[in-house]
Amino acid sequence: MLAIEGLSVRYGDVVALHDVDLTVADGAVVALIGESGSGKSTLLDAVLGVLPPSATVSGTIRPGGLRRGVEIGYVAQDPFGSCDPVWTVGHHVAEAWRVHGLRPPRGRIARRLAGLGVAPDGLRRRPHTWSGGMLQRADLVAATAHEPALVLADEPTSALDAEHAEAAMAALVGTARSALVAGHDLALLTRHADEVHVLLRGRVVERIRIDRGGVQTLAAHAHHEHTRALLAALPDRLQQGHLHAASLQEASLQEASLQEASLQVGGLAATRAPAARLERVTLGHPGRPPVLVDVDLDVRPGEVVGICGPSGQGKTTLLRALAGLHRPASGTVRLGGVDVWQGRRPRRPRPGYVMPIFQDVSASLDPRWPVWRSVAEAGVTRADVERLFAAVGLDERHVDARPAQLSGGQRQRVAIARALAGKAALIVADEPTAALDPTVAAGVVRLLREVADGGCAVVVASHDHARTNSYADRVLRVAELGIHDGSASL
Repeated sequence: MLAIEGLSVRYGDVVALHDVDLTVADGAVVALIGESGSGKSTLLDAVLGVLPPSATVSGTIRPGGLRRGVEIGYVAQDPFGSCDPVWTVGHHVAEAWRVHGLRPPRGRIARRLAGLGVAPDGLRRRPHTWSGGMLQRADLVAATAHEPALVLADEPTSALDAEHAEAAMAALVGTARSALVAGHDLALLTRHADEVHVLLRGRVVERIRIDRGGVQTLAAHAHHEHTRALLAALPDRLQQGHLHAASLQEASLQEASLQEASLQVGGLAATRAPAARLERVTLGHPGRPPVLVDVDLDVRPGEVVGICGPSGQGKTTLLRALAGLHRPASGTVRLGGVDVWQGRRPRRPRPGYVMPIFQDVSASLDPRWPVWRSVAEAGVTRADVERLFAAVGLDERHVDARPAQLSGGQRQRVAIARALAGKAALIVADEPTAALDPTVAAGVVRLLREVADGGCAVVVASHDHARTNSYADRVLRVAELGIHDGSASL
């Protein structure tokens, strides 16, 4: 089906891929794993034939000339960037047929999306109103529209919770004849892959036949130290009583008092006023049913609060409300005691009081600037930026790069560095480790934990329950609207 021999890709003096050999047999699923920036996306782009003109390529890819969209399907790493914001999501998916002069089979798009847990009534909406996980599933439907011989998928489930990720991966490998999938979710990939290729700095350092045997099979046959490091960084359940093992709150959380209260954080008593408070807040979008109803939540300095729940159920909207970026339909949002929406414009205690880490990282970085300038917006020096980059696993090579020259995981780390640079009282992070390999993700969560231990309040929305439980003081679930009394509360 696909044979790659001696593939090397250079950008000037930078070697992105070095002498890669890889085969995807007919009917096989091959997984690419490795740290962020190891060359996984470059490899997929080379097969797809979309490397930029600045790339110098050598080696062979056979068979060449497969038609994109019909014989080769592609699921992009950035679901927001792959959609035209002018058109509806339904139009975007239907383009998979129209671009080849075909008419979409009646009702097929809606049925495919419904099978992946996305209500078809959203097809008339534009991409910015969908969550990242919903857009990923729409991309998957478009990529597999013609039941292609080969699907190339770059982090196809990074924005999905475990249940929807499993369904999406099953749909991908069940619809396409063969697949080459890059990702960081080792447990998911190893349940669906026949073979795993481990990349490190542009080289394939290990090939392991696992025959869909799961992460245990991968661990049993892993010999290279990088593969073992990736496995070792997978989150485990913490023992009861561990300082930062999260306590799971009920779906409805009642705050005891609106005055200062004593809060147990990781077993340590802390008496502090909330950094952020939501009082009977209802959130949604005009003309549509509310996403969350009557939410009461206090976030105090020095704690990490995890927000977990299925894709599309309001986690991002909740974070935007906490950051003062989304006006609630009703209720009060307070930051440092300041009523954010008391006037016509949002108010905050001071500039930089709250720093967001957005899920759509590419859109939050200016493509014209070297990334250090995006971080220095917070008023720090270049030397400070270099220290922050080192803290999130980036080095001096990345300081002057532009966003398009970095991998998705590297851009994610730039966004995290920018949030840390602002000396914020509150950090709200939307899927901060979704694009990161296990080793870097482990380092980032340690860093967020250290920031919280220094007195900052941190709120993290994530579908990765195991990792969130490993460092959050408490984890709150977003209940689906309509459950129990018809409201969704935290």
